[in-house]
Amino acid sequence: MGRNARWLLLSALYLLTGMRDPFRPPDDICGVGQLAQWRYQGHVSGLGILQNGNKRWYRVKPGDRLPPGWRVVSLDEKALVVEVGETCDPKAWIWQREGIKKDEVKDSDRAAHVLQAAVGRDAKAGHPRGG
Repeated sequence: MGRNARWLLLSALYLLTGMRDPFRPPDDICGVGQLAQWRYQGHVSGLGILQNGNKRWYRVKPGDRLPPGWRVVSLDEKALVVEVGETCDPKAWIWQREGIKKDEVKDSDRAAHVLQAAVGRDAKAGHPRGG
């Protein structure tokens, strides 16, 4: 088989199999990479207020669809839940409303002591501020 015939066969095989560029990241059909960029800003009269990574605002209610194809499952004054998709991982995503404290313990002496001990030269390796 000649060199041109091999080249033609390989080119045809490449086009017929629809091979993708191995250096391009896989397509994110679920939009999972965008989940962390969205923010749940508030809840007003049964509507949730969301902001995407491009600073665009959305008013949503349960059953609405967001641009990446996500469906709003539920919302209240503390959290909003979207269904990303059955074949996606994760299948659902929960945003807590901005301004909600995740830890209800307010400033306490114990918490301040733990933070002060973990900062500086004597901090354990791997701590964000301790090296």
